Amino acid sequence: MTREPRDARGEVRVLVVDDEPLARTGLRAILREERDLSVVGESACGADAIAAIDELSPDLVFLDIALPDLDGFDVVQRLPADKRPAIVFVTAHSDQALRAFEARALDYVTKPIRRDRVHEAVARARERIRLERLDRQSTPAPVAVPSGPLALKMDGRVHLIDPDLIDWIESDDDHVIVHCGDRTWRSRETLRHVAARLDPARFVQIHRSNIVRLGAVRELQPWFHGDYVAILHSGAKLRLSRSFRDAVAATLGRPL
Repeated sequence: MTREPRDARGEVRVLVVDDEPLARTGLRAILREERDLSVVGESACGADAIAAIDELSPDLVFLDIALPDLDGFDVVQRLPADKRPAIVFVTAHSDQALRAFEARALDYVTKPIRRDRVHEAVARARERIRLERLDRQSTPAPVAVPSGPLALKMDGRVHLIDPDLIDWIESDDDHVIVHCGDRTWRSRETLRHVAARLDPARFVQIHRSNIVRLGAVRELQPWFHGDYVAILHSGAKLRLSRSFRDAVAATLGRPL
């Protein structure tokens, strides 16, 4: 693993992972054209990449899929959820797009790498990182809990959703998806700011990526390592993670 000095920081911190030195050099040359971006390190194998992500905390990783020890998907799978940066997979094979999508990668760039595709991936990463930082750093202004519909902007229009129809809400990259029975609504919002507009007596966060309406939950079943599974009346099953268990118990008025 090679590293830049710790003071070589930009708005977006990038780690480049590829076992081919020429590929790393070429990618770095393209990334140097980006404003407010700093390549903080390089790795040539999967195990080293995991260690570098833990130590350097990059915002974005350009990750080659074909590595000599672990493949890129194994690297992502072994990252703790709170340590996972935005991932752009890099590969010489175009048939890995579905797996990249299932791994929730930000983007997928094929070799030989095109300059415009790298810049496009960086632009997408910059926007996601900006929203995540706003979500972490800003505190929503105190507002009265609305008794009316949840207002979400989609396709330039503001849609009003009756909270009684909402089953659950999930975070998906820089969007939220609101599940109402068989219908879903997708809006460019953060989960935190949507939660601030919902009645906390009726809606509770059960996972870093999910909020559920308590009235939509049929039962809670114990799972592994202190987690539970929330089974909804619709049949959907959602994980109630241990870190949110006490808050859910407080809302329910009884321990889990």
